Amino acid sequence: MFVQFRLFNPSELGAIIEITKKNLTERYNDFVFLDIQRSWPSAFIVGMSDHSIAGFICGGISGEKEARILMLAVDTPFRNNGIGTGLMSLFEEEALKVKVNKVKLEVRTDNLEGINFYKNHGYLISSLLPSYYNDGSDAYTMEKPLIPT
Repeated sequence: MFVQFRLFNPSELGAIIEITKKNLTERYNDFVFLDIQRSWPSAFIVGMSDHSIAGFICGGISGEKEARILMLAVDTPFRNNGIGTGLMSLFEEEALKVKVNKVKLEVRTDNLEGINFYKNHGYLISSLLPSYYNDGSDAYTMEKPLIPT
């Protein structure tokens, strides 16, 4: 499988929304994606496979030295092909360019696949967020230092 990574183009919003609907439990209005893209365009990255968007990552800067992954999704047929790892690596590279010390994210406590993915990429659980999601599910905050403190 040939995989290519590049920046998100707002004209591809429909494909991003479809991946989100199929692979994430939360629902977002279209403008949320565009606001995220406007706030940090170089950190909204898509993974392409055979001219189709197979996954994406996006995030923002929170605080002076912290980045936050807001969404990461790889469509089920494309998983376990290095797309998630590539997206994560490129996001972290973008964070380092703006001198971020740490990356944080939230993940459902029952999303074992996601938790293990993040742990395999150096993220550790730092706290529990009770009733974090719209359906009342709990989340873990996970974080990874990018620059040794």
